[in-house]
Amino acid sequence: MSERIWQSVPDISFYDGSDNEIIIYNPLSGETHQLNLLALDVLKFLNQPSTVDALIHYISSLYESWQDMDVELQLLVEQFDEIGLII
Repeated sequence: MSERIWQSVPDISFYDGSDNEIIIYNPLSGETHQLNLLALDVLKFLNQPSTVDALIHYISSLYESWQDMDVELQLLVEQFDEIGLII
């Protein structure tokens, strides 16, 4: 069985928030969300279709790996799916 491919929904708008957060607007749902910088990097990476394994590899190139990084990133992807930021 192949791993699922994820991609962010089109036309998400990004707005400056505080130093460590960005506000995004999802035109498909009409909702806004606050993202920390890690979540922003994940969402931007998912502009192109990708697997969670590829995402983990990419994020580990930007950030020092931490214990349970793969689990946390999988949960973040699931949260993005639940709120309609990725398909």
